[in-house]
Amino acid sequence: MIIFIDESGTLPDKADKHIVVAALVSYNPEELKNILPKFRKKIPTKGSRRREKILRELKFHYVGDITRRKVLKEIISKNIKIYALVVDKIGRKITDKPENYGKLIKTLVDYFKEREDIKEIYIDKHFAAKETTNKLQSILEGNIKGDFKFSQIDSMEDSRIDLADFVAGAIFRKYRVSDPKFYDIIVPKIVKEEVRKWNEL
Repeated sequence: MIIFIDESGTLPDKADKHIVVAALVSYNPEELKNILPKFRKKIPTKGSRRREKILRELKFHYVGDITRRKVLKEIISKNIKIYALVVDKIGRKITDKPENYGKLIKTLVDYFKEREDIKEIYIDKHFAAKETTNKLQSILEGNIKGDFKFSQIDSMEDSRIDLADFVAGAIFRKYRVSDPKFYDIIVPKIVKEEVRKWNEL
């Protein structure tokens, strides 16, 4: 079993009152590989959706509602589960550093590490600098114990990370603009969703 993790919202931007970190638990990771490449091929070359053809990646924030619905429905048709952490930043501007991002990941992983037979956890490569990436890796491996390994993956190299982005985006939209229409698509697959204040993590 491989788990894919990505977030929606940011720590330092005070305009984001929440940040969502979502885990997509896959019992058959191979079946997820072609979801986004398939949808990219099907995007029409004319009309309002044609701009999606030139995007480097298909992400929830960048595509339109039609693509969002289609991708989310395809995701929940697979053998997956969803775990989500919604953090209320309580009005704070929080520094985006490995210690803080690692705190988010640990809180989320603690929800499922005893429930799921995990082989590997793929996390979107959040930091660009090698030194910062290495520091996050040390934090994760030091603070989260289990018979599995963490891999920080560039979503350009593995589009399955972007599926977790779609899930996180659907949940984030519910909290940011009180729009649950995309959340309602994925809710049957949500095993656990918890709202926590930043100072409670």
